[in-house]
Amino acid sequence: MTNNDEWNAFLDNLLSITIKKHRESKEGESLRQRYTHIDEMLTTNLTIDEKHFVEEIIFELGLTTDREAEIVYHQGIKDCVWLLKRLGVLA
Repeated sequence: MTNNDEWNAFLDNLLSITIKKHRESKEGESLRQRYTHIDEMLTTNLTIDEKHFVEEIIFELGLTTDREAEIVYHQGIKDCVWLLKRLGVLA
C-alpha cells in the first residue's frame, strides 16, 4: 500500500466516523423522519412504476451528492494540513 493509499484509507475512516456520528444525532434523526415522510408521499401519490422511477432518480442524485461531499471533506482535511504546515504548527 502506498502512502497515498494509506492517506485515502485514513480519510475514508474519518469520513465514516463522522457520518455515523451525524446519523446518531438529532439532525440525523430528523432527516430520517423526513425521508420516511417523502417515501410515504411517493407511495400515496404515485403508481408503483412512477415511484420506482422517482426512487431511481433520487438514488442517482444521492450518489452524486455523496461523492461530492466526500471530495469536499477530503480536500478540507488536506487544506487544513497545508494551512497548519504553513503556520509552522506541523513540520
